[in-house]
Order: sequence, then structure tokens, then C-alpha cells
Amino acid sequence: MIHAGVRSSAFMLKRNEINMKLKGVNTLEQHIEKIILAVVLLILLGVLGAQFVLQPNNVEVGSRSVAPENVYTELQGEAQRIESQMKDPSPQLPEVAPMDLVAKYNEAFADSAQNTTQLSSALGRGVDFEGVFGQVDKTSVNSGPVDALRVPLTDKPIAVSSWSTLDPYVLQEVPEYASYMPDAQPFDFPSVSIEASFNGLDLQGSLDGESGNNGVPRKFWVRTGIAILGFEVERQELMPDGRWGASTPIDTPPMTAMPTGKLTPESGLSGLVELVSDASSAFDDIAQPFFPPTIAGVEWVPPSEHIEVDTSAMSEVDRVRRKLSRKESDLAKAEKQAGVANRNSGSRDPRSGGGGGKSVTNTGGGGGGNTPSRPTTADKLRIKIDKIKDDIKKYRDELKELGEDDEAINDAARAGRDQSIGVLDQENIQLWAHDLGVKPGGQYRYRSRVVVNNPLFRKGAQMDPEDQAQQALTKDPYARAQWSTWSDTVLVGELEYFFVSSAKSTGAHAETSNAKVEVYKMYYGHYRRSTIASIEPGARVQSKAAVSGRLLTIDTDAVESAAAGEQLNVLLTDRKAEVPEGFDEVSGRIVIDLGAYVLEIAPDPLADAQSGVGAVQPSEVVFRGPRGELIVRKTVSGDTESAAYKLVTDSSSQASRSPMRLTGESAVSASYELFLSDSEP
Repeated sequence: MIHAGVRSSAFMLKRNEINMKLKGVNTLEQHIEKIILAVVLLILLGVLGAQFVLQPNNVEVGSRSVAPENVYTELQGEAQRIESQMKDPSPQLPEVAPMDLVAKYNEAFADSAQNTTQLSSALGRGVDFEGVFGQVDKTSVNSGPVDALRVPLTDKPIAVSSWSTLDPYVLQEVPEYASYMPDAQPFDFPSVSIEASFNGLDLQGSLDGESGNNGVPRKFWVRTGIAILGFEVERQELMPDGRWGASTPIDTPPMTAMPTGKLTPESGLSGLVELVSDASSAFDDIAQPFFPPTIAGVEWVPPSEHIEVDTSAMSEVDRVRRKLSRKESDLAKAEKQAGVANRNSGSRDPRSGGGGGKSVTNTGGGGGGNTPSRPTTADKLRIKIDKIKDDIKKYRDELKELGEDDEAINDAARAGRDQSIGVLDQENIQLWAHDLGVKPGGQYRYRSRVVVNNPLFRKGAQMDPEDQAQQALTKDPYARAQWSTWSDTVLVGELEYFFVSSAKSTGAHAETSNAKVEVYKMYYGHYRRSTIASIEPGARVQSKAAVSGRLLTIDTDAVESAAAGEQLNVLLTDRKAEVPEGFDEVSGRIVIDLGAYVLEIAPDPLADAQSGVGAVQPSEVVFRGPRGELIVRKTVSGDTESAAYKLVTDSSSQASRSPMRLTGESAVSASYELFLSDSEP
């Protein structure tokens, strides 16, 4: 008990001692640990609350913030969106800043007088190549004079006139032809074709300096090459007073390939390089352009094959070699066209007629009313190819008879077919052009020149920068020859003619004066002839002429071109075939009315009187023309001995042997769009 009391007293004393010590401590100090514990608890609660309220663990997917549990769903949607863009056939492409590389390239040549870049110092010891290999071609600034390229002259041009009938579908394809045509079918038009020869070996000699000039160093043209870029022709018309008019460029057919209009002095060197390349691949279209598609008239051939060749200027062997080369070239073109036709045969209109017209039926025997088979374009070309091959065989046989060996004959053939033969390797290059700007009855003469690319164009950096004459040679992209000599005069036929073949005036027995007159009219590509056996003073000069063959006009709005060609083939081969809608067969006779009257038939006062039994007194016939003018014709050394009389009689004699041709040939040069200038659409 004593011990328990003692412990109780000790406890009380200790408690009193503690209480005495706490009396000196403030409240904050007494509860600081509780406050700290409370703050920690609040922070813990804030962190826990943020996890569920503020979502700090969201993931950025693209431009969106996504909760962790939705990340894969969002990524799946983004992947599907990208996949749909990849499969979009017309996606929206980003804008790309334009970059004109050609302009940047041309800027490098903008100043043709700029000098070449020189190193400030040598990179090491030089090597004496010339000491080992001899003189080499330097590529630094030219140290010697360089002349402009002297393009050789062509030989004297040959000019031949003709009348032809334009394919009416040409006016649909190329409306520009309308300015050269009459208002209605048949579309008969006059033209003159001009041909000249050019020597490519002489051009090579001019480049090498063999023609007396300094030439053009090989470095200027070896990479670009040399190509014929044009065959330019000018004409002069013979005036009524006997003088020649001003020289003017010919009117070439619309849509003819014209490289000479492609570039300007401001063009870049890259443009010339491209032009030379295109011109080399389109040599035929430039040097030997097509004649407008026609359906009547004498079929076109080069002028040198149309006239008598001067044997002093060309041997018989050379003449036949030229014909063989020409036919080989025609064969290459026809085979190329046939390949295109075969590829396009699937798109041919399968209908037998066009524009609602009836199909052509054969009413003759053997076929009942069945529609005969109609050849396709490819079929027609195969027929054409077979004919060309027959001509080639004929010319080969002629050359063998003239003593030519197989190697020489093959060389002539290869010259026509192998267009890879360069201009500088050919001795006799045939060039021709066609003039549609002539007038009926006009007399003309022509001169020609060749245009090639200027090998010095934009090469000022390799010329003397201080020599202005040298720098001027680099400005023009074209190099032109001087004009050739003038051709012989060529006569273009009138639309209508009349000639006095004989006449007799009133004699001692007071017999009636009369004359025999031949009248001619151009119709469907040929002169149609009629004879007035006896015409007296006061009578009008008019008659009717027979029209041989089956000639038709076509309503081009009602019948499509492809169908028209097929139907014409049937109509022209079978005279009993029914003429379908859209076609009209022309009359077998046409009226020739010259609007002239016979005024007087009298003895020729300037002719010597003939004597003897049966002698015919030369006569003079006076007419009044349609415009009131007086026309005097003589029976001796007059009408029937003139060039015009030969022209019309040759044409009228061929009319019966020249059937109407099929339509469908394109009037646009295959290379026309290659040479459009930058200003043209």
C-alpha cells in the first residue's frame, strides 16, 4: 500500500511539472504537426481528384486530346481517313510553287555577249595534247573570224499549174480553205506546184569552209545538228503591160507544217534544239508537203514528173532514180498511214450510211438487193500500197535496162525510204510547195530558197564579245539562202475558153460568113469541150458539153465523211447502184455560155493572101466579150497554136479516163501542231 501511494504521488508531481512547461508554448507550436498532416492530406486529395476530373493523362492524337482508353479507337479512325485519301482517284494536291526551268535555262543565254568563265589559276601542270595528237578543236572563246552560214541556192524551180476539185469535207475540217473555193460544189480551184532540188553536200562544204568562206566550226553545230526548216517560195505575176509585178510569198495550203514561224530572236537555245529535233523527224511534211485532198482532176504528182525533163540538166538514169526514190518515200508514208488505220479500225462507224440517209444498194444482177461489201480506210490504203509497189518494180526494171546495177538501184530506193539519212549526206533533195493564191488566166514565175537552223544562234559566249558583227550573227535562229533564179513562166488556166479553129468570110459569091469555134469550161477538175460547127456574126457563143463519168455532189451536213467514202466506192464502181439520200448525181451535160458575141468575120488584113486551087484565105474573127471588150482571133498562127489551147485540150482528153476519187483524206499536216508559235492557240 505504501508503494502504491508513493507511485501516485510521483505521477502527480510529474504531471504538474509538464503542465508548468507547456505554459510557455503557443498554440501553433503545440499543433504544427497536425497542420502539416492536414495539408498533406489536402494535396493528396487534390491529386486524386485531378486524376478523375482534369484527365492529365490524355494523349495528343493529331490536333485532338484523347483519354488513354480512347487512344486506339482514335488511331483506328485516323488510319481509315488516311487510307481513304490514298484510294481517292482525284485527291486534292498541295499547291506547288511554279518553277519555269526553260526560262531559267534561257536566262543563262539571255546575254549572248557574255564571256565564258575562266579559272583564276591553273589546277596543276598542263598536258601538251597537241604535241602528241596534233592540233585539237578548242572549245574556248573563238579566236578567229567566223562567218554566217552560207546556205547553198536551190536549182532553178520547176512550176506546174493545175485545176483540181477539193474534197468537200475539207471545208468542215479546215474552214480556211473557203477563201480559195467557189460558193458551191464542185469546189474547183487552180494552183501551182513548185519544185526545186537542194544539195546537202554543198551545205556540208559551206560549214567546212570549202566554199571560200571561213566556215562554221564544228563545235557550234555538232550537238544541235542541221535540219531543213523551210522551203520558201515567192511569185511574180506578169502584168498586162509585159512587166513583172512585185515579189510576194505564195499562199501555202492551210494547216501546212511551217517551222519558220515557230521561233523569234528572243527564243532560247533550248527552243532551237527542240525545233531541229522535231524538224528532222518531220522531214517529209516540211520538204514535201501534201497537196490538198481532192476528188477530181489529174491526180497530183511532183512537177518534175509532170513535165518534159531537160536532158541536158538531168540524164534518163537520174530521172528514173528520182522517180524510184519518190515512190519509195510514198510507200513508207502509206505503210505508216495503214498502221494507224489498222489501230483505229475498231472506232469506225459501223453504219452503212450517215445522217439518216439510205444505204447504197446494188440493183444489178447477181446480188439481188444485198448491200455490197464496203472497203475500210485500211483496205483503200492496201490498194494504194499495191499500186505503189507496182510502180517501184517498173522503175527498178527501167534502171536495170539502163545499165544500173543492184547496188545503185538499192541506194536510190534507200534514199527515199530511209529518213535517218541526214541532210548533209544527201546530194539531191527534192523540195516542193503549193501556191493557192493564183488567179485563173494569170501568168507567174517563181523563185525559191532553203531555210536551215543557224548554228551560231545563242552562241555569243563563244564569240569575240567586242566584235559586234560577230555577235550579230548569233541573233537569228534561222539561216536562209539567197533566192534562186526565176522559173519559166507558168500559165494558170481560165475557167472558160473559146478558140477559133477555122473561119471563112463573105466571098465573091456572097456566101454567108461563118466560123468554127471550140468552147471549154472547167468542171469537176477537167475542161469539158463542145464544138460550135458554124457560128455567124451576131450569134452568141454558147453550147452544151458532155460530162463523162459518174460525178456526184455530197451534202456534207447529212452524210458523215467515213460513210461518204464507202458509199462513193459503190456508186463509182456500179452505175446501177441507187443514189442514196445526201448525194446528187450531176447532169451528163453542162451549159457553156461565155457571154460573148460574134461581131465580124473578115479576111485577115495582115496575112499574106494564098493562091492556088483549094487555098484557104486566113481570116480574122472579132468578138465582143461579156464586159463589152473587143476580142480578135486569127485562124493562122492564132488560137489553136497557143499554150492555152494545149492546156485545155490535154485536160479535156483526160477527163474520160479520170473517174471521181473517194473522200476522207485529212487536210491537216501530221506535223502541223509541232510548229505552232507560242502566240498561236
